[in-house]
This record gives sequence, C-alpha cells and structure tokens, in this order.
Amino acid sequence: MKIGAVGLGNRIAHIYHELSQINKDAELIAYTDPLPIGREYAEKNNFFPKKSYPTLKEMISSESLDLLMIGSPNHLHLEHIKEGLSSGLKIFAEKPIVVDENQTVELAKLIKEYGRDKILVGLVLRYSQHARSVRDLINRDIIGNVISIEASEHIMPWHGGFFMRNWRRKEKYSGGFMLEKCCHDIDFYSMITNSRPIKVASFGGRNSFIPNNQPKDSIEEYTRYNLKGWEANEKVFDSDADIVDHQVAIIEYENGATLAFHTNMRVPDEFRRFAVIGTNGMVEGDFVRGFLKAHDQKNNIILDENYGAAFGMIKGHYGADSLMLKDINAHLINSESSPLPVGVIDCMEAGIVAMKIDESRKSGKIIDIRPTWKNIDSILG
Repeated sequence: MKIGAVGLGNRIAHIYHELSQINKDAELIAYTDPLPIGREYAEKNNFFPKKSYPTLKEMISSESLDLLMIGSPNHLHLEHIKEGLSSGLKIFAEKPIVVDENQTVELAKLIKEYGRDKILVGLVLRYSQHARSVRDLINRDIIGNVISIEASEHIMPWHGGFFMRNWRRKEKYSGGFMLEKCCHDIDFYSMITNSRPIKVASFGGRNSFIPNNQPKDSIEEYTRYNLKGWEANEKVFDSDADIVDHQVAIIEYENGATLAFHTNMRVPDEFRRFAVIGTNGMVEGDFVRGFLKAHDQKNNIILDENYGAAFGMIKGHYGADSLMLKDINAHLINSESSPLPVGVIDCMEAGIVAMKIDESRKSGKIIDIRPTWKNIDSILG
C-alpha cells in the first residue's frame, strides 16, 4: 500500500505510524509540505519518506499512490480533497474536513460526484472503546430513547497554550475552536441520539487567555509544547488569536433529545465526560479518566468498566487511534466486510453543527439548522 501525504505534521505522522504497525505493507513513499513538522517523529520511527514534492499535483502525477493522507491546515483540506478525488485516489482526511458553509456545499457536490466511500475521516471518538460499548448498550436497548445529555471537553493549560500559539488560533485557518477541537464530540452525541441537531444556541468568548490573567511567576506550563512550523507564534496571553477559550452550547435534536455541552481550554485537571439519560437507563463516562458506567431505571449496574486513564495507561486518543487504524486497514482491504462506524457525511454534518453553534455565539440568536440540512440533502440527492 503506497501512501502519499499532503501536510506531514505530527498528526499525520502518528496516523501513518499506527497504520504501519498494523499493515507492514503500508509505505509512506512521498509527501508535500514546505515545513514538515512531523519529520522528527518520522525520523525517530524510521519512516520519513525520501521523496518530497513542491505541490500535491506534482506528487500525484509522479507517484502511483493507493492512499492520500491529508493533514494540511483545515482551510486547505477542500482543495486537496478535490485534487485527490479528481485523480481517482482514495483519501484519508483529518477532521474537520472543511472550515465554513461555502466549503461544505462544495464538499457535498464532490461527494455527490465521486461517492461517499472515497473519503475516510479521522473522527476518532467513534472508534474508541467507550463508543463501542455505548453502541452495544444502545443496540441492547439498555438506554432506551435518549432524553437528554450533559457533556464536556476540557483541556489542560499546555494544550490551551498550544492553541493560542499554533495556526489553529485563527478562525480563517481552523474554522474556530468548536469546529477544530469539538467536532469529535458533536459527532459522538449525534451517534448516540441517532438524530440530526435542528436547533442550537451558544455563549462563549476569550476571557481566560488574556493579558490580565497571565501568571506573574512563569508561563512555562503554557509553552512546554515545543511549537514550530507555519504561523507559529510564541505569545500566549497576548496572542493575536481570534478563537474562544471557553464556550457552552445547547442542542435540540430532531427526535426531541437535548444536549448541554461545555468546553474550556484552561482546566488544571482536564476531563472529557458525558452522561446520557434515557427512558430505560443511563450511561456516564469520561474519555480522559477512563471510566464507563451504566445503570437501568432501577439503579442496577449494567456495566462498570475502566478503560484506562489518558495520562496513565492509554495514549493516542484513549487508545482510539490504534483502534481506528485497525478498522480503516480492514476496510481498505475489504470494504464490504469491514464497514466503518463513521463516514464523510457524519464528519460534514458535525462540522455544520459546530459552525451553527459559532453562528449563534456571534449573533446572540437561536439558530435553526433545518434549512441547511434541506440544502445539503438537495445536493447529495
């Protein structure tokens, strides 16, 4: 399996490395990236490709690829997806695959033209052990009809400092923090409700990473991630970022379920937890701290598991990276016998919801998503 990468950052380098541990025939043979930040990781693990190209077009025309991995900055994904599809390539694209509604419409047209199976996406939460167990509970009707969900994704100061210094700090490149960081979560809860969001409302802003809140002793905790590469900026509390550092959102789904979601990028002891309450029971868990527990309506414990803490036993998105690449490898070998739990349509829909959440935050209005769904459905046919 010959693979080319456009945007060889640490994320795509890690994704390829996970795949290479599963499939010894997977070979990263070429890349295009003026500043390949993943080079150090790749050289450490003995897979930095010998061939580089100034453009994606030149790489595609010069190499016989089986898979194109897209890890470029988010605002470039659509351009690179379009080029890969027009060349007949299978694509793995990191999330989010597009950054705004205009790009979403263009992506929908490409999916209609080339088919949804040509693009694989890196929405890792659906591959996690938590997601697999929750799907099993849903299939066994342990939860029943989902009534309401409380959920969060919070990150530690060093991670927040990364966002304030990396290219992701600019909405025009990342699409915003809700889209860049929380599209996994939005997708996960759409999976649980098995329903589209129809209305959203949101509040938030940048109130933590501001000059008045800079620690007086040291900001070492916020800069310990060795930041390099395109658009890097060492400023943290006086950064030129235009993304938020905290946000809350509420969502109403088509089937009547509701979600309250909270994110914050400066949390001393981070967590990423959820509580799903249904007509038959409930399930609560935390991706970071590892636990998953389910009760029926009589408070009997149906499931009580610990899948390992993210900063202890389990690395790589709580073990989900490895699980994702195992599933993707099986799918690439035989797609019919190995369907994936998440696809490009799911990724696009999660992106739309994140965009509408930010639209609500900026406008101060409740946003009805149904006209957008109608437009996208008319394109997809």
